Order: sequence, then C-alpha cells, then structure tokens
Amino acid sequence: MAQNENLLEIISIQSEKMIYFINKPGDVIMKKMTTMVSILLLFITCGKQAPAPGVTDTEILIGNIQDLSGPMKELGAVLPAGSNLYFQYINEEGGVHGRQIRMVVEDHQYNPQKAVVAAKKLIEKDQVFCLYNVIGTSPCEAIRPILAETGTPLIAPATQSGTMSDMSRPASDLIFHTDTGYDKQTRILVDHILSKDANAKIGLIYQDDDYGENVLKGAAEAEKATGTSIQKEAYQRGATDFSGQVGNLIKGGVGHVIIAGVVKEPIIVMKTAAAMGYSPQFYGTSPTMDHRVALAAGPAGEGFIASNFANLWNSDAPGAVHYRELCAKYEVPEAYMGMYHFYGFITAKVLVEGLDRAGKNPTRKRLINGLETLNKWDSGAFPPITYSPSDHAGTESVVLVQVKEGVQTVISEWVK
Repeated sequence: MAQNENLLEIISIQSEKMIYFINKPGDVIMKKMTTMVSILLLFITCGKQAPAPGVTDTEILIGNIQDLSGPMKELGAVLPAGSNLYFQYINEEGGVHGRQIRMVVEDHQYNPQKAVVAAKKLIEKDQVFCLYNVIGTSPCEAIRPILAETGTPLIAPATQSGTMSDMSRPASDLIFHTDTGYDKQTRILVDHILSKDANAKIGLIYQDDDYGENVLKGAAEAEKATGTSIQKEAYQRGATDFSGQVGNLIKGGVGHVIIAGVVKEPIIVMKTAAAMGYSPQFYGTSPTMDHRVALAAGPAGEGFIASNFANLWNSDAPGAVHYRELCAKYEVPEAYMGMYHFYGFITAKVLVEGLDRAGKNPTRKRLINGLETLNKWDSGAFPPITYSPSDHAGTESVVLVQVKEGVQTVISEWVK
C-alpha cells in the first residue's frame, strides 16, 4: 500500500482530450490539486458548451409554419419566398458567423391543431434552432405551450395581434413581435376617422377568431376613450358572402367601415357594397394592405385606407430599395412582389440581426439576449425596433396608406 502513497494519478479530461499527471505525496497537496482540477473542469465546461439544436459548424436550421393548402394558401408560398430571398443574399455574403441559414417550412392549413403538430415535428424531430414567421393569430396562440415546454424562441410571428407581445402570456419571454398590434391599429383608425368627422358613425367587419378578438379589444378601448359607438359585424374565416353584414351596416347608417380581414375579404366587401349602392369610406387593418386589394377591387376600392406596419415595398425606404434590387438580381417573379413577399424579407432581416448578435457560438438564450439589445434599431422598413427583457413588442407605430387612382399612396407619417 506504501506504493500507492506516491502513485501518479492520471486524470483524463475527455472533452479536451488532455491528460494531467499529479504527484500527490500528501493530503494537503491532494486537496489543492483536486480544487485546481475542479476549477479547470468548470472553466472548460463554461468555455465550450454543447451545440445548440439546429446549429452545426456550417449551418443554422430554422423552422417556419405556413398555410400552404388552406384558406390563406396564396400567402403561404409568398411569405417564405420573401424570407429565402434575404437568406440567399446573406448566405452568398458568407452567412452569419460563417454559418448558412436553412429554413424548413411546414403546412398548418390555418388550423391551430395542425400548427401544434407541425411545431412538434420541427422542434423534436428536425431539431430547429428557433421558429420564425409562423402565420396566423390562432396557430401562433396554439403553439405557445410547446414553445414554453422546449424553450424554443419564435421570431417575428406573421400576425399583428397585440397578444403576441403580451408579456403576461405563456412563452412571452420567447416571442419577439415585429408588428404593431391589431388592437392598436384599430384605435389608430378610429382616431383618424373621428379627427375628420367627430360625429362619424363607424362600423367594423371582423373575422370571428383570435384575430378578430384582438381587433375587438382595440374597438372597445376606442369606444371607451372617445365615447363613440361602433357597429360590429362578424364573419367566419373563408366567408365569401358579405351581403348580410353590408345590409346591416346600411340599416345602421354607417358612413365609415373598418374591415379586419386579409386579402379576399376587403375585395368582396367593397364589391358587395358597390353592387348594393352603398359607398361608405372603407378602411382596413394591415393584412388588407396587399396591393392586390386595390387591383382586384377596381373602382369599388378607390379611396380605401389601411394601416401598415412598415414602409411600402415600392417606396424609397432603404429596405424597400434593397428588396427590389435583390428581386431583380434573383429574377423574382413579378406576381410574388408585394407587401407579403416584402414582409417575409424584412422579418428575415430581424432574425438575421438576432443571430448575428447571438455570436459565434449561438444558443437560444444568446439569441434572446441579443434581440433584447435592439434599441431603436433601423431595419430600413419597419419603424425603429426596440426590445428589452420586459418588452417584446418591437414597435407600436403604423403609416396610413390610401388607394388613389388605383395606386397605394402613403398619407401619414408614423402614427401611434
């Protein structure tokens, strides 16, 4: 046993493939060396973390969930195409800290339950680093539990619902919103109407789901703040007949109508109104801002005013100019170019900025911390974006855009 007192002990630290030989003639030295080894192990562990999900030496894998075959399928291809336009540019420029960005897109058919299945597949099977630009208020609300359970961030959800930046809700610390909420947009539109006509009779046509619920929240707040009364008419997602809602607005003597829909709804509502001899001033929340609304509605859409969370895609804003340059460079089909394709592009800029700030060894926590350092950050398209640990709203401003002679024209500065 005496031999053991001066035995050379080999401590192998496998993570670094290093071997230390320690001569231990006494307990005091042994205790000191044990402490030193413990500190060394701690140093090595902190300095070299296990790879984050979706991150390799050459790639960062992100997940996206769109409506590819449901009621909003016309947007399902356009949004991720806009994102990939920017990712392609970044990848050709060397990627983010040398890593290429690759995006996997799943289909939820605008169904919340299918959104949950898609999110689980992306997070658990594909092992994506984060989720990004998931479309729809109800689908985004449905996946909150799995975000919270897995600690997976959701960057730039493709919905303007103010619930996305409500820090009291589950997974709020993981969700970073880029758009002014529907509730805020509704209040801004009501304020605009009343600034032009203090006695205006206002109507609201809204989608009867989570999207519409956030719009109704804004309408109720506007009613309380201004003392006005808003006539509310609901419709189910995918509806094509609005004659009942329009008829009710005619009976109510409404002269100003806010439409909380997407692309098809304002077109149908305005054409239905024209066919019924009804010509109020129409308004819309940001999803109605697509330039195809003006084109498809024709004369019925002349004068239509909508709130928008970003500069127009065909404006002189730096982000819009860069967007059009890349569309030309990569020969993007003209049919794709527009607000939703541009939205995919500019939200991708926010994600890339977060990835860059996450550093050379990105983790989900570092992505979150990086985004929370944005302070009046200029994307070249959105209003200045600010995040903090207690506020993930990003921005609360919109511009108002009006169709004049068939062309969308900005008629305001950034409005809060």
